[in-house]
Amino acid sequence: MRAGKVAGVEIVLNNWFLALIALFAAAGLVSKLLLVFSAVLLHELAHMLMAGGLGYKVRQVEVLPFGAVARVERLADAGAASEIMIAAAGPLASLVLAAACYAQLTDSGSWQEVVRFYGEVNLMLALFNLLPALPLDGGRILRAMLSRRRDYREATAIVVTISHMISCMLVILAGMGYWIYHTINLTMLIAAGFLLITARAENNLAGFRAMRVLAGKKAELSGSGVMPTSHLTAMESAAISDVIQLFRPEEYYIIHIVDHDFRLCGALTETEVWERLLERGIKAKVNDFLNKS
Repeated sequence: MRAGKVAGVEIVLNNWFLALIALFAAAGLVSKLLLVFSAVLLHELAHMLMAGGLGYKVRQVEVLPFGAVARVERLADAGAASEIMIAAAGPLASLVLAAACYAQLTDSGSWQEVVRFYGEVNLMLALFNLLPALPLDGGRILRAMLSRRRDYREATAIVVTISHMISCMLVILAGMGYWIYHTINLTMLIAAGFLLITARAENNLAGFRAMRVLAGKKAELSGSGVMPTSHLTAMESAAISDVIQLFRPEEYYIIHIVDHDFRLCGALTETEVWERLLERGIKAKVNDFLNKS
């Protein structure tokens, strides 16, 4: 559900968040819900400020049950360092707010319970979002770290598997709580379902990333006429899969191909690699990509 715009950024309330609103309202906890909502928005504001500082444009913020997701233009095509910095900004802001709240707990005044609750909300928000599950911040940080040495899709698949394990763990914990205390923890079950469904969506989108990255590079090169370029040197017998794993979003690549006497026998652009990949196959040798026949 669209809730309006703030500073040109569209605010969308996720259906899972609406379900949580209904749960809080039924329990008579609307005032606490507003505090949770403000903590989520401040958490997401930190993401937005970091993204803006790194040169990315935020176009939409979707408020989720346990955080929010900023739709940042070309963020999925960003390098690992940028993704880690943007993802880490939210939990860091929540931890700072939690620390500030706990520092104010000096007496038993009427506001102390509100301050204590707000500190607990920010602490739990930070800790939950640091879980290594997609689409949480911890999952994005882990995927970015894995993608430094692995293919992006493979890194996503690993984190999605971890996400499913965490979902199962939450269901088990909810079951144990019901068995011991005879109460159902709906919040934990909502979190488990949310992670299960959204992690699968992340896995499906990962396969299109390479094409989006290339399209973005071509658009940037066409628009400005120049962009940073990296040169790779590959033996003609090297596997093309080993070359592709070295591609990074920030630069356009040109591959120099040498024979076993280390003499230059050709060159490929990144565009040519992707265009011929479907025909030649991921297991093909680099030399196969030079042969256009």
